Amino acid sequence: MESETADEGDAEHSTVLGVDLGIENVAVTSTGTFWNGSELNHWHREFEKRRGSLQQRGTRAPHETIQSVGRTETGRYDHFLHTVSKELVAEAVEHDCDVIAFENLTGIRERIPNAKKFHAWAFRSLFEYVEYKAEIAGISVEQVSPAYTSQRCSKCGTTLRENRETQERFCCQKCGYEVNADYNAAKNIGLKNLRSAQTSSGGGAPVNVRLNRGTLNVNGDYEPASDGQNRSPRESPALNEANGEAVSE
Repeated sequence: MESETADEGDAEHSTVLGVDLGIENVAVTSTGTFWNGSELNHWHREFEKRRGSLQQRGTRAPHETIQSVGRTETGRYDHFLHTVSKELVAEAVEHDCDVIAFENLTGIRERIPNAKKFHAWAFRSLFEYVEYKAEIAGISVEQVSPAYTSQRCSKCGTTLRENRETQERFCCQKCGYEVNADYNAAKNIGLKNLRSAQTSSGGGAPVNVRLNRGTLNVNGDYEPASDGQNRSPRESPALNEANGEAVSE
């Protein structure tokens, strides 16, 4: 079980938006917002089929068509990823976040089951688009170690492999906290960024991970949102933060 204690310090206040990346959900934030990846994955499968069919014909005309298909494919991917990146930054602005935290992208293809080279490229592109747009908004974008973010309970801190029941569901074997696995990981990514920031600054800044109904500090203490600071309009309707716990509607 992990246990962290934050000392009081003089560092500037900071609020972090944690982001988890994946295949089924391209991105999930600590505010409970989900960007589904089914459309992106569908395009990739269809383009792969078209390319394979054209390559089998082996003529010059189909070769030129393959190039055209490739340009169309890249254009669609870029449009989708730019849209997600724009909305991710808007989410951070809406919740007054100073930092957007991602997991370190090195080796991400090996860490995610069924991930392909295409997915690793998409994650890197999304990160770069967010980084560019966030800079304009005055928000920093950082990466943290992905170690145990999928196994750690963001509520009580217990870290067990058995906590990750499936790719979709997380259930803590100690406290019973049950929630979408990507959402749990997003909160852990935000918490890792807080702990890293406090360590590097030499002592506890008043920092928080932004949730969709409040904030979570480095000690795991939950504070409900004040009036007018509740859910994002982009939030997944299947998940709400209530008193620090995820509940199904």
